[in-house]
Amino acid sequence: MSFDSLSVDPFRLAVESSPAAMIVAGPDGVIQFVNAETERMFGYGRQELVGKSVDILVPAALRKGHAALRRGFFAEPSHRAMGAGRDLKATRRDGTEFPVEIGLTPIESATGPVVLATVLDITARREAETALTERAAELERANERLAQFAYVASHDLQEPLRKIAAFSDLLENAIASSNRADITYANQVMRTSALRARELVDDLLAFSRTINDEQRLQVLDLRKEVESALADLSHSIGEAKAEISVEIPPVRIRADRSQFARLMHNLVSNAIKYRKPGHAAKVDIGAVPQEDKAVRLAIADAGIGIEEKFAHTIFEPFKRLHSKGQYPGTGIGLAICKSIVDRHGWRISVSSQPGEGATFVVTIPTLSQQ
Repeated sequence: MSFDSLSVDPFRLAVESSPAAMIVAGPDGVIQFVNAETERMFGYGRQELVGKSVDILVPAALRKGHAALRRGFFAEPSHRAMGAGRDLKATRRDGTEFPVEIGLTPIESATGPVVLATVLDITARREAETALTERAAELERANERLAQFAYVASHDLQEPLRKIAAFSDLLENAIASSNRADITYANQVMRTSALRARELVDDLLAFSRTINDEQRLQVLDLRKEVESALADLSHSIGEAKAEISVEIPPVRIRADRSQFARLMHNLVSNAIKYRKPGHAAKVDIGAVPQEDKAVRLAIADAGIGIEEKFAHTIFEPFKRLHSKGQYPGTGIGLAICKSIVDRHGWRISVSSQPGEGATFVVTIPTLSQQ
């Protein structure tokens, strides 16, 4: 097919019906013809393109070198596919850039050589590829956490199970000899160990759910969700006589509601638990919008604090900095927080000094207000 044959109805109908943008330009880069899909894809009317330089469809940063590329093509014209495996982009009328693949076909017309550029918008394909890449990375992180989780969990679970096994022998001997003191002691140890094992299993299941359960993302009001989480913790807050302050501007985020609630429960519970002995817990919850369409949600306490060298390890499963006698728990609460944050694509960090409290910061992308 020659460029001149586009005036014939069957050919023109085929070109106008094409799902790809089709643009004909000469060696000088001046557009001679565009089809209907070109208008739709780039947002220009046909009359705005014909007679103009094709450079208006090229990103501004690449226009300077585009003339040299055209000269190179017409010096050695051939069928060429461009964009496969490369980050090739085009520019719409409104200035937005989008990924494309382009096929170049040299054509001889009555007035000389021209090139037919066939342009495909691959935005949907790139988004699918990005989603697959992110999912693969998420699965890899999940596998790493599960491997670490399995190793540490088996170690921590063995402690209460060993005690139950050992003290069951003591209980049997105590019953045989009617030693009531040993019977009572063995029973207490076995009961405590069984409760400890159950607590570990419950937290292991919670951790596993944050890794494996399907997320139900929805648009949430950050302040309302924080207040809802605090309402769920009202009994614990009242028991500890904790002072909680909340200062959060109107911000909308996309999150799994139950997982966000779990995140807040764990962070606020930690702030209350690790208060200074003899002092009421004080927790300040604030959010500061960032310039990059994100918000920094900070949970700051006036508790015992931690050494800076433990700022990363505290997010590992079963990582405890204090004995169970001082502060009860399994040491998995912050690992659950890290898992929730990772699955959402957010960031979490902590800054702290011993005796000066700790501030946990979660950086969350925000949605525009409507």
